[in-house]
Amino acid sequence: MSDRPRPQVFPLSEWNARPNNPLASSARVVTPESTGQSRLYAGAFWSQPGSEGGWAFVGDDPHEGTMTDGIPHLGDHDEVYLCLRGRCRVEWDGGSFEFGPNDVVHFPAGYTYRSRVVGDEPLHAFWVMSPAPGWMAPLQDPEETRHG
Repeated sequence: MSDRPRPQVFPLSEWNARPNNPLASSARVVTPESTGQSRLYAGAFWSQPGSEGGWAFVGDDPHEGTMTDGIPHLGDHDEVYLCLRGRCRVEWDGGSFEFGPNDVVHFPAGYTYRSRVVGDEPLHAFWVMSPAPGWMAPLQDPEETRHG
């Protein structure tokens, strides 16, 4: 029997989303722990209207592995989103854009991004990151978020 990772199905309905903050939750599904590989990382997130976020995908980032400016600095990674519901506005040092349902968005390495859910509908997106980061901002315990 080989120790190689094998194909797997991960029903998203079986994964409990955990809060990133009071307005957003994530489920981290395809991880080095769940698959035994480190070439990609994938999951889903749900964010309420007005929710704000951001991240830095900058190679040789002196802040890598921290939450500098309130955003995780993850290092040199590419990320792809498939928006399932809602709308989001993204700002980066080269401009801004919006995306919504059925849009696929590529966030290339080398930039810092800030995002905000716009409109009245919650945002739901599936995402994939490659390579898998060595560090991710910890998700909160649902009880901590509910009670303060």
